[in-house]
Amino acid sequence: MNPPQRLFVAIIKAGNYATPASAKLYQVAISFLGKDASPKDLANDEVACAESVNDVVFAAFLENVGGGLSTALMYRALQKNMKFAEVTSPLKGDIIISPTGYGNGELPNGHVGVMGDNDQVMSNNLANGNWDIHYTLASWKARYVTLGGFPMKYYRRMFM
Repeated sequence: MNPPQRLFVAIIKAGNYATPASAKLYQVAISFLGKDASPKDLANDEVACAESVNDVVFAAFLENVGGGLSTALMYRALQKNMKFAEVTSPLKGDIIISPTGYGNGELPNGHVGVMGDNDQVMSNNLANGNWDIHYTLASWKARYVTLGGFPMKYYRRMFM
């Protein structure tokens, strides 16, 4: 990352500002509501959250986050992807992730989604395979952090 990009990221993180890229990701994520965001079905609907997020991100930017079908690998990809930066306070359009492999064993899998309005989370619904809103930050934290022992991390798309 060059010095102007580093400065941009530092300012965005310090002020917790949205970016044009995060706004675009939010708009594309909204457009998938009620639909199967991962129609190729590389993973079963019960575990297709990473595939769905990759497909939503691809629809927005013509490139995946990375990590394939795995939230654990997506988490590592987000940490290395220079177009994303970890933030401490989520805004709409941010990726929220609680990666598999980092929990306490109470839940078999983590989850990943995209933040919506009013602390809502859009993600693959394990019950029906559709992209919808079935978590809030509070219900996500109760399930994945309190019950499952997973971390809860947020990543903002900084650059188109």
